[in-house]
Amino acid sequence: MSIVTFDDYSLLHSKVSQDDFEKAELLAEKEVREVIGPIRWATITTDTFGYDILKDCICNVMDLMKDNEKLSQHIGVTSISNDGYSESYGSEVTSVTLKETMVSSIKSWLSGTGLVGAY
Repeated sequence: MSIVTFDDYSLLHSKVSQDDFEKAELLAEKEVREVIGPIRWATITTDTFGYDILKDCICNVMDLMKDNEKLSQHIGVTSISNDGYSESYGSEVTSVTLKETMVSSIKSWLSGTGLVGAY
């Protein structure tokens, strides 16, 4: 069962459409679960300290993933050439950088809840 409903998400967020919500929510939960760890994740209930913060964190991860989706389309493109005319577009954004940013953000959002260890 999903932790966040579309109604929860749509109160403060709007980047993910209702049609894409279910998939985005499951992917966001997966990312958060990886940071929290499977054992601690299995003990989370609606009574867990920081549960509302966890829900907000998942919503923020959905938004971050939506933003990263746009950025990742341009990863690896450094040069475009057309009949003698060329332009280079450098980007320091990599899939590793995006993942590190997401993990760092999750730790920040859940800081003080006890869900991510000593962060």
